Amino acid sequence: MDNKNESNLNAHQRPRAAGIIIPTVIFALAILTVGVLLYRFYMVRSGQDHDDNTYDRYYVMITDDIKSSFWQSVYSGALKTAQEKNVFVELLGSNLSYDYTCEELMEIAVSSHVDGIMVYGGDPERMTELIDDAANAGIPVVTMYSDNPNSRRCSFVGVSGYNMGREYGRQVLNVLSDKRRLSYSGRSTDADVELSVGITVLVDMKMPSYDQNVIMSGLKDSLTWENTDIEYAIQTVAVDNSNPFSVEESIRDVFMEEDIPDILICLNELDTTCAYQAAIDYNKVGSVYILGYYDSDKIINAINRNVVFSSLAIDTEEMGSFCIEALEEYNESGNTSQYFTADITLIDKNNVSDFIAREEEDDAK
Repeated sequence: MDNKNESNLNAHQRPRAAGIIIPTVIFALAILTVGVLLYRFYMVRSGQDHDDNTYDRYYVMITDDIKSSFWQSVYSGALKTAQEKNVFVELLGSNLSYDYTCEELMEIAVSSHVDGIMVYGGDPERMTELIDDAANAGIPVVTMYSDNPNSRRCSFVGVSGYNMGREYGRQVLNVLSDKRRLSYSGRSTDADVELSVGITVLVDMKMPSYDQNVIMSGLKDSLTWENTDIEYAIQTVAVDNSNPFSVEESIRDVFMEEDIPDILICLNELDTTCAYQAAIDYNKVGSVYILGYYDSDKIINAINRNVVFSSLAIDTEEMGSFCIEALEEYNESGNTSQYFTADITLIDKNNVSDFIAREEEDDAK
C-alpha cells in the first residue's frame, strides 16, 4: 500500500516539476530571442542615427560593467581607432533596458553575426565555450584585461600581471620608507616599522588563479630582490565584484578585523574607491596605506589628499586601440599577435599634480 501511495505521489510530482522547468526554459529562450531582435534593431538604428556612412566592419565590445570609467575609457580608445579605419564599434548593452551578463551578450553577438568581438573574458568554462562558438562562426574574438587562454580567441589585450606585481612591490618598499620617515620624525611610535609589514591583496573572486599567481609572483620578487631586510606577511582576500554593495561588504570586513593590514593592495577601480572610502569611514587614513588601481577623478583626488598612497594607471585608450588593431589585422590577414600589452603609469604624490592639471584642461575644453 505504501509503495502504491509513493508511486502515485511521484506520478503527481513529475507533471508539477515539468510544469516548472518547461516554462522556465521557454522564458529564458524568449529573453535571449528578444535580446537578439532588439540588438539587431538597435544596430540598424544606431548606424542611421550616427551618420550615413557605410562601414567596412561592425565590432562589439562586451564588459562586465559598462558604466565604469575604466571601460568607458577603453571604449573611447577603441572608438577613435575604429573611426580611423572606417569601422563601427558598439559598446554592447549600453542602450538595452535589461542588464545582460557577459555570457548573454556573447550569445547575442554571435547570433547577430557581428564582424568581431572584444570581450572581458575571464576563464569560466561557459565563456570558453562561447568564444569557441564565435570562432566556429567565423567571428574573431579579442579578450581584454582578463584572458581566456584555453579558448580560440585570436588575441589578448591587457597588462603584464608580473610587471604590475613588481610595481606594487616597489610601492610597498616606498610605504616602508614613508613609515620610517614618520617614525624618525617622532610622528610614529611603531618600533617594528622597519622589521615587518602586513599586506592584504584584494582579488576578484572571478579572477583566474593563474592571473593571481603571476601578480603575486611579481610582488614577492620585488620584495625579495630589492630589499632583503623586510619581513612581510601577505594574504589575499577574495572580493565579489558583481556589484558595489558586495565589494563594500568585503572591504568593510577587512577593516573590522582585529589585525588590520598595514598595506591594502587593490587590483581594480571599484575596489580602490571602496577601500579609501572605508579608510575614511573607519578613521584609518594614515594607518592603512592603500595602493590603488586606475586614474579616475576620485582616485586622483584621494592621492592628492593623502588618503590613497599611490595608484597604477593602465593606458586604457591604448588598450581599446590595440583591440581594434588586432581585429582588423586578423580580418585582413587571418593572423595577429597573440598578446598586446598596454602601458602602466605610477601615480603618487610626486606627480599627482600633473594628473590634476590634465583633468582641469579636459574640463575646460
